[in-house]
Amino acid sequence: MTYYEVLLYLHIVLAIVWLGSGLLLQVLGFRSVSTNNLERIKGLLDDSHWLTARLFIPSSLLVFVLGVLLTIEGPWEFSELWIVIGLAGYATTFLTGLLLISRQVKTVAAVIERDGGMSPAAVEETKRLFLISRVDLVVLYTVVLDMVLKPESDDVGTLVLMAAAVAAATAYSVWRFRAPSPAAA
Repeated sequence: MTYYEVLLYLHIVLAIVWLGSGLLLQVLGFRSVSTNNLERIKGLLDDSHWLTARLFIPSSLLVFVLGVLLTIEGPWEFSELWIVIGLAGYATTFLTGLLLISRQVKTVAAVIERDGGMSPAAVEETKRLFLISRVDLVVLYTVVLDMVLKPESDDVGTLVLMAAAVAAATAYSVWRFRAPSPAAA
């Protein structure tokens, strides 16, 4: 096994951990909210918070570092379109976590504190948190598609498909985010 193969293996395994756990949280979040089980929703929020520092941040940073090392060690250049797209996707998800998800987590916590526990308002803010993280997950899976297909500028269909997936998820989420909730009415 070569050094490059070790890097590639670790890069893929950590990407699976990162994206798989993100997908699982989305499924559990959907289940919790759809059953309106306030204890389950609160527990999932607590678990998500705990996992962020111990799983999401370390695995995402290692995926990035290993990707950079793979580019340096492999037959790749940082100027290749698929690498640029991958880095842009990573930067997007990093900024989404830093600027949007972390802010929404604080909003959820403030509503829980204000209301003395899970309340309809806290559930609505939790739904918004899951919505934001769902778009983030679509971006991450699009980056995986980019890494697998390695599109170049003449792969118009692939590039349009990837852009359409992210645009559709973003548009849907913005629409849902701005739509008045039944609890707010």
